[in-house]
Amino acid sequence: MKKLCIPFVFTLLLLTSLPFSTMKVAAENFGSADGFEWQSGPTTVSLEDIASVNVPENLVFFDKENTKRFMKENPPPPNGTEIGSLYNMNMQLYWNVIFEYHDIGNVDDHDKNELDADELLESYKQSPEGQHEKASSENQSSVLRWDVEPVYEESKHQLRYSIGLRDPLQGGVVYYKVNLLTREGYISVILVTPSYYFEESRKQFEEMVLQNIKIKNGHTYQEFNASLDKKSELGLIHLIPGGDGIAATKKVERQTLIRKGMIFIVTACVAAFIFIKLRRKPRTQK
Repeated sequence: MKKLCIPFVFTLLLLTSLPFSTMKVAAENFGSADGFEWQSGPTTVSLEDIASVNVPENLVFFDKENTKRFMKENPPPPNGTEIGSLYNMNMQLYWNVIFEYHDIGNVDDHDKNELDADELLESYKQSPEGQHEKASSENQSSVLRWDVEPVYEESKHQLRYSIGLRDPLQGGVVYYKVNLLTREGYISVILVTPSYYFEESRKQFEEMVLQNIKIKNGHTYQEFNASLDKKSELGLIHLIPGGDGIAATKKVERQTLIRKGMIFIVTACVAAFIFIKLRRKPRTQK
């Protein structure tokens, strides 16, 4: 691992929606990344001993501590789940990647066929998080939308989506999240890039990063052991914005059906008891 001092503006610029010309000017005046340690590609790095990443040329890797320290000085602030980050050294295309690990237990993918993008979006719009995001937006013309609708790739146990506020004219910042399910949790691999360059950045991200991540033996989703490992109470839908609201509604619906079912069973049993008793009564009298 090396200590380097080079222009580091692109990590901050990724989190803005400045036009390209403005970003270029800012890049020449931002400063440097004194005191931070990173590893330059090509190299192989470890993520919490759960996964490994082959870092190609033109990318640099920050470990967990340097990632959190850098994010404290540059928005957005860390949330405590960060385990590393990657930064693109190619100043012609601005993007970076944040790795998070969520140790919540094995996530059951039984609801993989219930991911309705329209329903989830509407649920998120009505949620406190969605309301807050809209209210705190500087541009009230921004709309909450999917950049990438939720898709679960069962063969790879990967859940992908991207949602956020976008200005119809000026764009915004895209957070494209890919959740990799593991034996006892999941790794979030988050691409951060201006919306202007999302498609090109996404292509580079999937080729240079996503394809180079490998879950280590002993931590793969397939190795889950129900008798030994921690199991999460959450399903795939809970990992998607708006999913908590839908899950809560469905839970209430299930409970209502169960109560109605119990009432029906009890009523049927009572009716059957009365019927049997009435049939036996004439025989007793005779």
